[in-house]
Amino acid sequence: MISTITLDTYKQQISSGDAFNLSDSFNGRVGDEQVPLVVHFKERGLAHRFEDGLVPFLTGFVGSLDENDQVTAETGEAVSYVGTSDDIVGLGRVKMNLPGTMFPQEGYFYGFLGLQNADGKRVTTFNVWFHVYNGNPDMFVNKSPFRTELQKILDAAQALVDTEDSQFKTAMLAWKQQVTSLLTDVNGDVAKVHTTLTLVQAELDKLNTKIQDTDLVTAADLKAFTATINQQVADTLAVNIDESDLFGGTVKSADLTTLKAMDQALDTSKFNFVFMTDNHFGQLSNLPTKPTNYALQHVANANYFGDVDAVVLGGDNTDGSTIPMAALTSDVRQMAAKFLYGGLTDVDRFTLLGNHDDGSLRTDSWVTDGKSYEFPGAISEAQLARYYHTADCTYGEQRVNGSFYFYKDYPDKKIRLIGLNSDDMPEDMLNSDGSQTYSRIHHVGYRQAQLDWLANTALSNWPAGYTAVIMAHVPLDGDGGVDGKTNFNFGALQQILSAFKNGESKSVTGTTPNFEVNVTTSFNQQGPQPIAGLFHGHLHAESYNQVSGINNIGMTSSVPGYDPAMTDSDAFVIITIDTKAQKIGIKGFGRATDRQFNY
Repeated sequence: MISTITLDTYKQQISSGDAFNLSDSFNGRVGDEQVPLVVHFKERGLAHRFEDGLVPFLTGFVGSLDENDQVTAETGEAVSYVGTSDDIVGLGRVKMNLPGTMFPQEGYFYGFLGLQNADGKRVTTFNVWFHVYNGNPDMFVNKSPFRTELQKILDAAQALVDTEDSQFKTAMLAWKQQVTSLLTDVNGDVAKVHTTLTLVQAELDKLNTKIQDTDLVTAADLKAFTATINQQVADTLAVNIDESDLFGGTVKSADLTTLKAMDQALDTSKFNFVFMTDNHFGQLSNLPTKPTNYALQHVANANYFGDVDAVVLGGDNTDGSTIPMAALTSDVRQMAAKFLYGGLTDVDRFTLLGNHDDGSLRTDSWVTDGKSYEFPGAISEAQLARYYHTADCTYGEQRVNGSFYFYKDYPDKKIRLIGLNSDDMPEDMLNSDGSQTYSRIHHVGYRQAQLDWLANTALSNWPAGYTAVIMAHVPLDGDGGVDGKTNFNFGALQQILSAFKNGESKSVTGTTPNFEVNVTTSFNQQGPQPIAGLFHGHLHAESYNQVSGINNIGMTSSVPGYDPAMTDSDAFVIITIDTKAQKIGIKGFGRATDRQFNY
């Protein structure tokens, strides 16, 4: 049974600072969808009449309570819902079927519940709060409210198609007005617009067929109706969408000319992939020179291209320096959502992990601050995997139980793309103060399971004529840290790749405690095989050297760095592998430069 919450807009019995506790009648759970919230609005004790097109809304933050027992942008994730006239069920009552986006994480909702008019102006508001209980934390992409409204309009159109009513023309005009209203409500959401266009056109085709068969209205009427709808569509596209949106979300107009030129210059007969690394997204970063929302715009640039074979985020996708866990996870989820779902292209999208992504950097601040607050902890690799949906293997890649290391074959290009996790650390080993013994922010490297997989799965039974393209966040020779102290098993990785390249069988061992390695390669039967190189980030600079005869090619960071003059400048590359000529072409965007290498 659904509980009804009663609120009187007169607000005579509360002070301005009070917030209504709804938890006796309503709570949410992470991952729930279409959760009914029933509110009885009164006006001085009488049922509210909902004049002037009033509709309900709910907006606020979900996260941890601060010292004032509130949730704000610093401790929570912003959520919002605006209802429609269909939410008004009569006698002063509204029933809002809240989408999963209202329950993004465990904690408390704190914000405003109220009514707004057709112009979006808030007429009456109440401070309210309720619990959001733990559940599935991955519900952060949801378009069902829009689709529900769209379906209602399409159902009405179907009724028009089926009718023999003499009022057909009047009803058809009413349907046109509904479509117009919906397109106006779209307000620049590319996915919504495209869904609308496709389905509206389908319904127009049905109407056309029906009218031709029965002549319920004249051909001139149909032509005028169609022209009106098409003009509305054209106006919507002209106002809200440009070609930059159609590919990858939101890109700056200043970048569009360069992006178009790069796209048009692609040789699609060769293997092409975008490599963007070190975004360091952090809306509430403790480091003032770090980026905020423009990091997401950088991802839109990378997602622009529809004819590349893959797009790769190369690690340190988020900065991980903000103290509140709710803010930290919000950063990761926003980055994952923008990258995986932010564009309209259907190319493969893969994510590598960097040493910043788990938020272990926050331990440094905790120590500097004298351990004066609760230990901040880090996001587990399993949780990161859920946010980036690695277990789904969406693009047909091969993984081990949703691991961040993977490979995928591209038969038409004769390429095996291999992604490695160069921050493969044990998470269950803790120091006496609760911090991780091998925090990712200060430790990089590989462990037995991944290296064995690389040698005996990813590089084994090699397809004839294929070239290996390998990616990792950290360079092939490590990041200059102390071997066996902060850098682990980079020598073992080099031996495995060298053995593959030369067609050798050898035993690879490592004796560092907690990072012991014993891997046997068997590459002599398949013979020498080509490796284009290992492509990486981490250093925030372009770099190149050869390690064990293998190209070790570094890309500069998408984040502009600490120089205020660089503002929000971007950098990423498109890497082209020419397997016939055995050449690597790198086309740079922004601060990244063009380079070429042989392999």
